[in-house]
Amino acid sequence: MISIRLFGKLSVSLEDGTLISISGSKSQGLIAYLALNTEMPPSRDRLMALFWGDRYSEQARQSLRQAIAKLKKNMSAGGDNIILTENDHVGLNPDAVVVDVDEFTKLSEDLSPAATAQAVSLLTAPVLDDLYGQQADFEDWMVSERQRLLTLSLKVLERAVEQDLRNGDTGSAINLARRIVALDPLRDAGQVVLIRILAQQGERAAAIRQFNAYEATLKKELGVGAGPELVKLIGEIKGEQFFVDVDQPTTIAAANSATNSAEGRTSVAVVPFGSLGGDPKEAFLVEGLTEDITTNLSRFSWLDVRASIAGGGLRLTNTQMSEIGRDQGLDYIVHGSLRSLGTQVRLTVQLAEPTSGRYLWVSRYDRNSEDPFALQDELAETIAASVEAEIERLIGRSTRATVLEDMNAWKCYHRGLAIQYEFSAETNQKAQKHFERAIELDPNFGLAYARLSYALVISAIYFEAEDVPELMDRSLELAINAARLEPEDAVARFALGRVHLARGEYDRSIQNLRIAIELNPGMAQAHCGLGDSMAYSGQLDDAIGCFEEAVRISPSDPYRWAFLSYGATAFLFKGDFEAAEKWASMAESVPNSHYWPSAIRASALGHLGELEKAGEAITHLKKLRPGIDSTFVRERLFYLKDQSQIDTYVSGLEKAGLA
Repeated sequence: MISIRLFGKLSVSLEDGTLISISGSKSQGLIAYLALNTEMPPSRDRLMALFWGDRYSEQARQSLRQAIAKLKKNMSAGGDNIILTENDHVGLNPDAVVVDVDEFTKLSEDLSPAATAQAVSLLTAPVLDDLYGQQADFEDWMVSERQRLLTLSLKVLERAVEQDLRNGDTGSAINLARRIVALDPLRDAGQVVLIRILAQQGERAAAIRQFNAYEATLKKELGVGAGPELVKLIGEIKGEQFFVDVDQPTTIAAANSATNSAEGRTSVAVVPFGSLGGDPKEAFLVEGLTEDITTNLSRFSWLDVRASIAGGGLRLTNTQMSEIGRDQGLDYIVHGSLRSLGTQVRLTVQLAEPTSGRYLWVSRYDRNSEDPFALQDELAETIAASVEAEIERLIGRSTRATVLEDMNAWKCYHRGLAIQYEFSAETNQKAQKHFERAIELDPNFGLAYARLSYALVISAIYFEAEDVPELMDRSLELAINAARLEPEDAVARFALGRVHLARGEYDRSIQNLRIAIELNPGMAQAHCGLGDSMAYSGQLDDAIGCFEEAVRISPSDPYRWAFLSYGATAFLFKGDFEAAEKWASMAESVPNSHYWPSAIRASALGHLGELEKAGEAITHLKKLRPGIDSTFVRERLFYLKDQSQIDTYVSGLEKAGLA
């Protein structure tokens, strides 16, 4: 195996640690590009444009041949199959190389402390810190990759800080916070994290020195001062009004969220995407994507989506972002770039905060472009849903430090959503209080009625609420109010559909959820709700398609575990127990998952006759829900009218060993 390290200075070595010399900036750039594209080997034409775009075609082709031959010779100690050339594409053999960035990316998806610590250990320096001097196309690509990995690195370090603070290791937390600041020195959010931790540890003087140094740097580099949240924080520290509070936000996400307007709607615009290849087909696709993402975002009524504006290109500078944000009065900007290799397309999308010019979220999509219109529709739906979910999270987190009595209706609503997504009986009750407060402040706030209605449905189905008939009556009344106040809003119809399902009124549920999808095809929760109602009414194949669509549209949705759990249930009723076990297992792995996916998995294993695994699943289920038995399960499935479905569910659990 060949080991390729891209964090810090490029390093290539054999399995025993022997270094392989890669000399010359072109060769280093080439190996770096191939290492970051092992899953999508570039074409020779793409490599020629990246590294020898200033030469005639034949000269560029000859230079590429020589560079590949040189790399093959340099890396021959690791075997003859390290660099593969096939169908005019060049790539590294993924079975013969280990790339630290790939390892880091995989570890970043694991929320466990061990994986987080291992990911942090790989962050020795910014990616390819010393690689410059290539063609403009390569530099544009490099900027995009560095920004993507910077965003990911900050999230990992942020998670590590929180884990250290929970474990009482404040020394390590401070060191990690300093690393966050070092990675992104002109960003308020990292400074808030560090300064707050210093103050909480009683080091007020150090906190003030940190602020003064940061503000001096801001004025020198950008000619601006610190943001309002940081100014408020340092004012509290200087005025000795700062109190140690474990509930105060220490995360980047909480510190960095933009402040939305006093009345509520958050403003966002999609800046025209850039095309890296110059192909007219690429230009056509990015123009269509810009327009379709804007259209899909506008269907989320709580967002104030502005028309696509000028200022697009391969990348935006901080100054350009600030100017666009100021001129348009924007809280967020969505931007991206596209490049294609034959029929393969790679799209990188960023969500940026114009006030700081920093990216808050970055994602990459690799697709096949054989059907451009289908590709455009699929990407536009997925990107819009993901961006909306991310903005919702950011706004919810930004209200953590604000007490309920000090919030306006809009902040109450978003804080309620953020709390509800944690998905526990306690947080659901807190969410209801926030929605009720929002309604109290604004009796015409239709979205608050809708979410309160759904919170009551959740409390009945998942959190064993009492007086279910009375609760469902109130929930229906709230949902009807929401639909009257917001007749064109998908969330209101979604709430109405979900309460009808909980009442066993499947036809009405399906009707309202279809309307919700017509109003907003990108609302993944509505697709899931429709699938749920169809499954219980016996339309299992159509239901499974709905769940698959929900997962596709919003892969990082706060209710992703529910999409998978309901899908598992449909497979269980269909008799496809292997698929049911697989989907339930995926639902269990989502951090905010409930215990019902564990019950579905146990039932599926019981039907499969895998009694050892089934017994282990039952043991796990009892840890999550002590005292659970088959009688309890039957009682809590009150929303199911088909007795055979209930029997399938419960008999599998009994085969697995549930009393």
